Amino acid sequence: MQTRRPPLHLAALLALAACSSGSPTKPAADAARAIDAATADAPTANVAMVPAEAADAICGALFRCCESDQALYFAPYRGNDLLAAFKDRLPPDATLDETSCKAVVKDMLTVVPLGDWVSAAQRGEATFDAAAFATCISALDTAACGEPMRAALWDSTCLGFAPPGGGAEQRRFFHRDHGVGSTCGPIRDGIGAALFGTCDPTASFCCYSDPAHPGCQMPYDDAGHPRTGTCQAVAATGQACSSALPLTLCATGSDCSSDTDTCVPPVTTPLAVGAACIDASYNLLGTCTASWCDIFGSKQCEPLRANGASCGGGDECASGRCDTTCVVNDVCTDHAPTPDAGVADAAVPDARTPDAMPPDAMPPDAGTPDAVPADGERCTSAFDLLASSSASPLPGYTNRIARGFGATNDYNPLSSGGLPPACSVVYDAKGKELVYAVTLVPGDKLKLRAELADGKQAGIYLLDTCPGGSWPDFDGTGACGSNEYNAGFCGPVGCDPAALTITYPLTIGGNPTTTQTFWVVVDQVGGDTSTGFVLDWSITHL
Repeated sequence: MQTRRPPLHLAALLALAACSSGSPTKPAADAARAIDAATADAPTANVAMVPAEAADAICGALFRCCESDQALYFAPYRGNDLLAAFKDRLPPDATLDETSCKAVVKDMLTVVPLGDWVSAAQRGEATFDAAAFATCISALDTAACGEPMRAALWDSTCLGFAPPGGGAEQRRFFHRDHGVGSTCGPIRDGIGAALFGTCDPTASFCCYSDPAHPGCQMPYDDAGHPRTGTCQAVAATGQACSSALPLTLCATGSDCSSDTDTCVPPVTTPLAVGAACIDASYNLLGTCTASWCDIFGSKQCEPLRANGASCGGGDECASGRCDTTCVVNDVCTDHAPTPDAGVADAAVPDARTPDAMPPDAMPPDAGTPDAVPADGERCTSAFDLLASSSASPLPGYTNRIARGFGATNDYNPLSSGGLPPACSVVYDAKGKELVYAVTLVPGDKLKLRAELADGKQAGIYLLDTCPGGSWPDFDGTGACGSNEYNAGFCGPVGCDPAALTITYPLTIGGNPTTTQTFWVVVDQVGGDTSTGFVLDWSITHL
């Protein structure tokens, strides 16, 4: 958390860490449901009932329009570490009917993202807006199948599982108005809600205290327990700010410029195709209109891609949906009376990744993979580390690789994992990976830093033989450790990057070393949910 990050990272920091199969089969069914919803009793004003009533509306919508898309809808729930205990109750592991859907969704919403809101409202630290909640429920109850339903289900300001983006985008049915000097605590609905906590985010943030460290700390301690804080005034536009510890935050929606370390207002300038959308320091220059910002490529607003074109995310596609290539957005059209002709598709989370990738999450490169034999799957077909890189924007690093993972799982540090290098008793990196070849001269210092596109736990390790895939035992411990392997630490509000600094010794076991090729492996610790990564690196010669 000490690493100074560009504004995209800060935006994510201020933005972090939501079923009877008798669905309608006739066009009149949607209209009948709308009439029923309009005449039904309004949702209760009892805040304790919010998770249950939200679950009823969500599952009613799923089984009315999205029964075949349940795995897609529940992917972000499955990807949230706080909900790991519920995975076996969710598709594709479990088959839900509407009753079981309502039960499991209620239980999950009580944990995240609504549980802390409800508790804060019951303590008087947040205000429950029953009328706004009723409006959100009605939006789901009355939405027609197709684009209207997609928009309602994934609406982060209402009952969408993804956290709101901050600024004007907040949960509509909870409000925070505690000012400077008030006692505060974190809310688990994105990093922003955790950092601002129960304070009014337009005027103050929650300054969490830690007796061992001065200044404002992170919301949770090393054991994952929430800290108590005091609302502290946000830095005003032009005043100093910091996303490194100790924290000094700007008002929600504003950015802390990496160039000046001062608060700057959000940039909302509409940008046309071809316009620069991000500068060399990764400051956003505006919002691409009917286009997408190619952050790690041209840094310009690029035209939306047609179906069949390669893509790295739904924002790149005219349809709003990416599954390796842009595809027709037919989510939640199970019982639509007619196709959504002429209606622009609402963006929907990719089936491959959890919802609500933070604004700073680094999407994999959508370019065509390198030609065979260099496909990066194994050390024998590894990419060249330098040839695969562009310039890194991060201080202390000279090179960057941003792209998708390979297609197979070929390496695993876990000694019982059944794959090389089998050198660790702890880390089970059973996800996909990519391999890069690098030549080191004795005395070289190789510095590596990796983040996964979905914010999960990245791992970096080194191989010294190919195709055997053994690890270099630089520290003489007989197992891969701090000198040969590292995984990013994960806590209640997300994962730190994996960082590894390797010094190639002048001697090993008393014998002089020689110039040698090694293989850097970027892996997914614990699973295979992430589609891509960003690797920053540099080499310092003796």
